[in-house]
Amino acid sequence: MILDVKKDKEVRRIRIPLNGLTTPSWSPDGKQLVFTGYDGGLSDLFVVNADGSNLHRLTNDKYADLEPSWSPDGKTIAFTTDRSPATDFETLKFGRLRIALLHLDNGSIDILRHMDQGKNINPTWAPDGRSLAFVSDRNGISNIFLYDLSDGNIYQLTDVFTGVSGITALSPCLSWAHEADRLAFAYYEDGEYNVYAVDNPRSLKRQPYQAPATPLVTSLLAAERRALAGPTAVAAAAAPVDTGPRAGTSVYRSPKGFRASGSAPQTSDSGAAPAPVSVKSLIDSSPALPDTSEFTFKAYRTRYSPDYVAQPTIGYERDNFGRGFFGGTAVSLSDILGNHTMVFSGAVNGRLSEAQVLALYINQAHRLNWYLGGSQQPLYYYLPAGVQQVAPDTFIVTQQIERFVIRDVFAQSYYPFSRFTRVEFGGHFSNISQAILQQGNLVAYDPGSGQNFLLGVGDPVTVNGPSVSFYGPTVALAHDNALPGWVGPFAGSRWRIEASPNFGAWQFTQGLVDWRRYFFARPFTLALRGLVLGRSGRDADLFQQFLGSTELIRGYTAGSVINHECISSAAQNSCPELDQLIGSSLAVVNAELRFPLTRSLVLGFLPVGLPPIEGAIFYDAGLAWNSNSKVLWSRTAAQEAQAGLYRAPLRSWGGSIRVNALGFVVLRLDYTKPLSRSYRTPYWTLSLGPTF
Repeated sequence: MILDVKKDKEVRRIRIPLNGLTTPSWSPDGKQLVFTGYDGGLSDLFVVNADGSNLHRLTNDKYADLEPSWSPDGKTIAFTTDRSPATDFETLKFGRLRIALLHLDNGSIDILRHMDQGKNINPTWAPDGRSLAFVSDRNGISNIFLYDLSDGNIYQLTDVFTGVSGITALSPCLSWAHEADRLAFAYYEDGEYNVYAVDNPRSLKRQPYQAPATPLVTSLLAAERRALAGPTAVAAAAAPVDTGPRAGTSVYRSPKGFRASGSAPQTSDSGAAPAPVSVKSLIDSSPALPDTSEFTFKAYRTRYSPDYVAQPTIGYERDNFGRGFFGGTAVSLSDILGNHTMVFSGAVNGRLSEAQVLALYINQAHRLNWYLGGSQQPLYYYLPAGVQQVAPDTFIVTQQIERFVIRDVFAQSYYPFSRFTRVEFGGHFSNISQAILQQGNLVAYDPGSGQNFLLGVGDPVTVNGPSVSFYGPTVALAHDNALPGWVGPFAGSRWRIEASPNFGAWQFTQGLVDWRRYFFARPFTLALRGLVLGRSGRDADLFQQFLGSTELIRGYTAGSVINHECISSAAQNSCPELDQLIGSSLAVVNAELRFPLTRSLVLGFLPVGLPPIEGAIFYDAGLAWNSNSKVLWSRTAAQEAQAGLYRAPLRSWGGSIRVNALGFVVLRLDYTKPLSRSYRTPYWTLSLGPTF
């Protein structure tokens, strides 16, 4: 990604067909980029034109080729590498990181002198191209050094206490501005990273760097080992030679003292009496590792501990259907590796028969993840309203809600093909009890004004239905590489294809196709969704879906339709405006243009800030139908009166404001104008949950 820093905008994206890339560096003429590319687990140097063309490889080997930097004359690239005799790919031992030069005219590589000590990274060219600044920890702490190409010597420029360092061991932490001759570097101090700058850094050159005759004492353990080894070891340590691979230099602490990790214990330490422990050894415990010969091996046993316990709630509240006490809690348990998880939850909302219960076991010990469990879940669906004439110009409009209490035993498995794509298999056995919740509204028609008036509301009635059982398998293919934002995804895509036939007392097949795509062009996101949920078979129409949910299409909420279209059309024997929103199958298309309204809002009188607020302009379209419905692109006036039979797409558009309150509750405030209703006045709705 190429950014215009002054305009704060993205100029271009270059797609590189590799596994990844790091540390890009411009050529002096600004026409090319050199970078470290990762291909098949190996790192090499690559060059690409600034317009994304002519990608080609500069190195092709097993050595690490990192942090390239282009020379001012464009003829040479300096980079970090582990090329040395100490690197042995057969035994997976790697030498110290050194600074090397790649000559572009003939492809030859030269390792700079005096690179056999410490870790040497992040080469950066001087403006005149006659020297290189780099970071090395050859004196025990990462400092900035200068390599003079004219005399081949190294000069130490800084002498800091905690190190010139990036966030990771190989993060870039050095930059030299060529036009200003100003060197900036990252310095770790007081538990944070700060950026310092030095003008004319070459003025800090003194005498060429010489390694101390006696290696620096970086720990008491090193001093103890040096004292035990005698003067010969000190002289050997002072010699400026490559000490070999970086691996295998740790030390084990045992009751008999210290030994190198690469050597085997001479005798069993467990039966010997512990050696005297000095105060110096106790203080210097950090460099020594436990001796592996003293380890006791035991088989791993799964022991569960709570991951979290949801705060229990309890309360009392009544509504039209007589609900009273409510409350619930949840607990999740897992082992220390996260391979095995158990989840238990329960919630009551007035009636035990409508309680929400879940018991679940999850196994993630292998690539094939699976779970099994049981649950009880009440679901509620709107049914077409009933209209009964009880007297001249007087009607009873009955609102109906169908309740299903689903008791389910299920098992599901997931097998990932990649980080973003997986296949799912599962099965279930379900028992469902039905009931219809009814409440009548007494409505009178006034011929003089031509309006209907609500006279009263009747008592709620519950009509219990039969209980049925069915079972079936489920198979799905899913993909998800979407990047989440504060209130919803802003880049990437998601899609899911699912099929689930069902057998038993209820026989139907359900299919789902859900596609979502997010196009990000800073600061805007164009979000698109296409969803089709269809059912077919003998009992497909028993499961009704409501299209007017704000999760599907906005501007057709049940309360708005009932209060406007249904009451005004009570002279008929149904409410077709509400009926057209109910069906066993759904199709939805959504488009949103999302953009930030505020990036950060800090309250001056309080030491708190609010999260970013997002705005959106949206367009929704949807259709609900049953097996006996007649789907049309548009309807005549006569067909509009029979909207329950003749179905046509419903449309709306509007604007939205979203905010993530407290970091986990997404509030959505939508202002919607419906386009396919007789009541077309825009209105507000408030919803909870992330956007699609």
